Amino acid sequence: MTSLARKPPAPVVLLVYPITLLVGSLFSIISPTARASRGSSGTSPSGALAPSLAADLHISESPVNYFARKNNIFNIYFVKIGWLWTTLAFASLLLCQPAYRSSSSSSQQQTRSRRIVQAALRYVFATSVWYLMTQWFFGPAIIDRGFVVTGGKCEQIMDKVENLGPQSSESPSAQLETLFSAAACKAAGGAWAGGHDISGHIFMLVLATAMLSFEAIGVGAFAAPSTTPQVNGEASRTRKSSDPATLSVDEQSDSYDPLRTWCLRLVWGVVGLGWWMLFMTAIWFHTWLEKWSGLAVALGTVYVLYILPRTLTPWRDIIGVPGV
Repeated sequence: MTSLARKPPAPVVLLVYPITLLVGSLFSIISPTARASRGSSGTSPSGALAPSLAADLHISESPVNYFARKNNIFNIYFVKIGWLWTTLAFASLLLCQPAYRSSSSSSQQQTRSRRIVQAALRYVFATSVWYLMTQWFFGPAIIDRGFVVTGGKCEQIMDKVENLGPQSSESPSAQLETLFSAAACKAAGGAWAGGHDISGHIFMLVLATAMLSFEAIGVGAFAAPSTTPQVNGEASRTRKSSDPATLSVDEQSDSYDPLRTWCLRLVWGVVGLGWWMLFMTAIWFHTWLEKWSGLAVALGTVYVLYILPRTLTPWRDIIGVPGV
């Protein structure tokens, strides 16, 4: 069995996320700029930062800070399509990194094929959780269903149903169902308010950045100087040869591949911008409880995908560990 000696990131690194939310939340309280950007009226405008994500923003119509605006360029072209960027970055790892590239050796081909399948399973698992939480769960997404269950509703919902009239082929219950999501409520001209709005923004950004970080660090460790097998119980020694003549064909191509470098830059660029938008969300949007509930769901998913396999062998055999 392959050893986990490549030392994947310790779970403690995940503390960066609660620390980010804590600092952002505190800043939103003590910063005069943040206080000036919040609406002073009793009602707050409603909007969605991403499709199917409920968002009671509590932000004035003309916020002082650029990142407090829903139409800021990073929100429109990065966060709103955040899982697309995550998918592109993840695909770049599979296409460019040595751990997933083909080899002339049949035994290595089997190992790398297994890595690719397990990486794909991790991606499918994370994507399924994201989709069910934010997009669809046998109708409205889990976040929207939770909002309604906790007392939230779409204001003016009855007006919407009455306007459809008896001519509509849909039953009243079906008409109401169409408004049981933040996006549908906003499109109908209503206000999504009154319940516990798990921050889908926080959930998606934490899950995406953590997933890409664990994957990138895993394949990065694979590309590090290799070790020779143990012989007669002796510990393996790190081979640090810099002479291309002593490297195999695969190792030479892995060592001198600018495409691999640029793929990693794409991944870490997505991670960096994702963390920044997470910090902005922590400052400008949602209540403390809504932010921390989004964080909890995301970290639970990350735990199942990247921490649990280290101690649960049957699960590791299915889902794998990045780079191993």
